Formats: sequence, structure tokens, C-alpha cells
Amino acid sequence: MKVLYISRLFTGLEQSVIDQKWNPTGVPTIFRLLENLEKECDELNIVFTIKDRSFNFFLKDCKMNLGPFSKKIMILSNKQYIFFISKKIQKLFLEFRHTIYLFKTILICKPDLIYFDHANIWSGALISRVFKAPTIFRVMGIYPIMRSAIHSNNLRSKILKWLYNSPFKAVICTQDGSGIEKWLTKAIRPGIIVHKLINGVPDFRNKKFKNYNKIKDLITITFIGKIEHSKGAEQFIESGIMAIEKTLIRLKFVVIGSGSLRDNLIQKVVNKGYKKYFNFIERVPNKNIIDFLLETDIYISLNRYGNLSNSNLEAIAAKKCMIIPDSQPSLGIDLIIDEMLSKNAVIRVKSPDDLEGIANAIVFLSENSSKREQINNEINKVSIKLKSWKHRIKEEIDILNSIVMKSV
Repeated sequence: MKVLYISRLFTGLEQSVIDQKWNPTGVPTIFRLLENLEKECDELNIVFTIKDRSFNFFLKDCKMNLGPFSKKIMILSNKQYIFFISKKIQKLFLEFRHTIYLFKTILICKPDLIYFDHANIWSGALISRVFKAPTIFRVMGIYPIMRSAIHSNNLRSKILKWLYNSPFKAVICTQDGSGIEKWLTKAIRPGIIVHKLINGVPDFRNKKFKNYNKIKDLITITFIGKIEHSKGAEQFIESGIMAIEKTLIRLKFVVIGSGSLRDNLIQKVVNKGYKKYFNFIERVPNKNIIDFLLETDIYISLNRYGNLSNSNLEAIAAKKCMIIPDSQPSLGIDLIIDEMLSKNAVIRVKSPDDLEGIANAIVFLSENSSKREQINNEINKVSIKLKSWKHRIKEEIDILNSIVMKSV
């Protein structure tokens, strides 16, 4: 099987590309799948595209040797040729340039399967309409722009709807709580096979977790994710400060991640005089996240668009007390979590903006070791059902192999 894998350069892979040393700090689905495809495929061609103007490390396209991959990885930069035109027109030029390169690559390497993500929907949709090789549209959850596109009638939305309605061979979608079911029904062409997969978790069976019966004088509360508004990063900090002022229990807040709000939130903590209560860590290799979960008493996720992320699944696997927002039935967000977790297995708050509710939940759990133990027992019922990464990746590769076999 010859595979052409097209993906935007995710934040979790940026540092690996910059250092030219394979050490991913995120997107475990992507890097684990690529590592296994390298072993399984006759030939794997990887193209990372850069769409974000804020990432300017690569000013021109380049190829590089990286990690376990036998073939050089192609980096398609976001360089601009014409600077006096609008950003929208520049975006069109960028997509056109990337698409032309990908068309040439397909003609040269003649892949059996073409795999692309939403960031490359413009190229991927055109490829699916031009080439005979089966194309797989990889949906990593539903973003606001994807949801608004199917409800709006402006020119951009009409184009996106046409792109989503392309003749893909299949769609593989991550079940991350973002309400994929409603979007898939309205966006994807009828008759196309859709695979909805929950991500895997590391094997924690040999790890020793904290004893919740032990009386402790320090409670650790952890946040893992991009330090952005969409992830509820500000609300985590603000509710954390409120919790510190509400209890005599010693609290320690660990914030793991990078993002545009990071510096401002660090400064807010310093200005409040609470620096000693917060530990900001910008990057942690994915394999080391478990070390922080082992030291965590309470895990908080305030993602506005879905709370079944990789980090959250790992927290469930580690049987951690979790605080998350209520589901949003109108958008389908986190309905899957309602099915997975009983009311006794997680603490719910009204929304990511419910600062008082979040702070009170932190204080309640911090002061009640018996409640933490009860949640530990309840969430263990879900934890034991989660798939390991080995089985999760095998599931996806089996799907790809099946598609290629049927296309022969």
C-alpha cells in the first residue's frame, strides 16, 4: 500500500520539525498513525502544510529527514508572493500553490490512498474530484467555522459546502465530543461511509496512582491544552484564584500548554500575588503527560467545543476526578460524554464561564477526600473500557487497508 498523507503542521509537531528531531508534544493520533503507517506501508509520503501566518519558521518549501520515516517529509510553507492584496486573496493563492504541488506529487508517486485533514479541504476535495485513487477525509472534531458553514449562505460557506460534498471514499472522524453527528449528517455527501472513532489511551496498568484515602495537605489541580479562549484557559485561572481565596486547603495549579493567552495569564497570576500557587509548563512530550496526571488530584477541562480530547481521555484512564461543563444538546456538544460518564463519575458546571461554580467545585473536591474516592471508583468503570493506542491505531489502519483492497 502506497499512502500520501497530507496534514497541516499541528502545534504538537512544530517543535519536532523545527529541531528536525522526532519528539511530538501533542496530536498522538497523528504521530502514532504515521509511525505505524511507516511500518505497514510499502511507501509513505508525508506532506505537512503550514496555513497559519503566525508560524514563520519556514519561509520557503523544503524537504527534510525526520525521525523514523524513510522518505523525506515535505513542508509546504505559508509564504506570500503578493503583499499588497487582501488576506482573502492571499489565502486563495496559498491554497492554489499547495494544491498544484499536491497534484504534481500524486502524478509522480501514484499513491493507492490519499489521506488529508480539514486544513487541506480545498486541496483534498479537488483531488477527490480529479483523481481515481481513493481519498480519505480526516475530521479531527468539529470547529465553529465548520458548523457555521452548513448554516450560512455567504460565498465562503457555499464553497465549503461544495467541498464537504465531494466524492470521498470515506470519512474518518474523531469522536471528541464536538457534536460530529449533526455536522456529518448535513455536510457529507449521502452514501459515503463514515467511521467515528474514539481515540486511545496509554496503557496505565503498571502505573501506581495516588491513594485518595490518604490525608494530604496539598491538592494539585491540572489543566492541559492550548492556552486559548476556546479551551477556557482564562476561566481556569480566574476560578483557580477564587478557589484559593475560598479554602484553607493548600492548592497547586498546573497549566500545561502554549497559546496566545499564556503570557497575559502568567502576568495576571503574578499581579495578584499568587505566583507560588501556579506552575506554567509550555511543552511536555506526549509520553510524559502521564507523569503529571500521576501527581494530579483534580483535572479540569473547560473546552467550549467538546471535552473528549486526548488529554481528557488520559485523565479518565488515570481515574482522575474531573470537572467539565454541562453538555450542549442544541449543538450536540458532549452528548457522547453524557452517555459514557454517569452523573456520579464527574463534576459538572453550568458552562466554562461559570467561575463561581468551577471555584466551588474545586473547593468541594479539595476538602472531601471521600468524594474524590467515590468518583475514582465510578470513573474506573469507564476507564477499563477505553482502547489502548495499539488497538486504536490498528483499527484505523485496518480501515485504510480495507478501502485499498476494495479499490483494487
